[in-house]
Amino acid sequence: MKIRNWIIMGLLAVSWIASAVADEVEVKKLIDHNYCNVCHGYGGTTTSELFPQLASQPKEYIATELKEFKDHTRYDENAKRFMWGIASRLNDHDMEALATFYSAQAGVHEGKIKNQAQYDRGQSIYTKGIEDKGVPACMTCHGEKAEGHELIARLGGQNENYLIRQLRAFHASTRETGHVMNFVAGAITDEDLLALAHYLQAQ
Repeated sequence: MKIRNWIIMGLLAVSWIASAVADEVEVKKLIDHNYCNVCHGYGGTTTSELFPQLASQPKEYIATELKEFKDHTRYDENAKRFMWGIASRLNDHDMEALATFYSAQAGVHEGKIKNQAQYDRGQSIYTKGIEDKGVPACMTCHGEKAEGHELIARLGGQNENYLIRQLRAFHASTRETGHVMNFVAGAITDEDLLALAHYLQAQ
């Protein structure tokens, strides 16, 4: 009886490993076919300021963004230029597979503190908010180290200029699906916005 149980467990383990390998091959084909690496880098880590880091982004967030690109509910300039066409080729299974893959990758970045005063200001906004403007602490949603959670994006370690562009888009309310962020970013000055981006890229 014990031998039989071990045989069954062994077969299940082999089946699981084979399935995992097949899934990995499938995802790599998806990535190669859709040129994900060209913009987002291998494993979702890029040095480009045009495109976000995908490594360690929450799975739910990535999947939701891909769906919004596909149905055109996210329609900022770069979404139209780069992601609408790519997302149109993905089905729900593809999106789930890509989201699972990138969320499991270790986040790597080279963020540095180049301006301590600006960093400190950004840290204050992120951890405490701006009370007199009704701006809540960013960490309330995005996490202590800006790691994100479920539908909330990981901001830590993103390219500074990429963060600045996105925050300015929220400030101008040109990212229509970001209602909460449109309010938050719309309430702060450009100087505070730059400080926040400088803090986040160093996390």
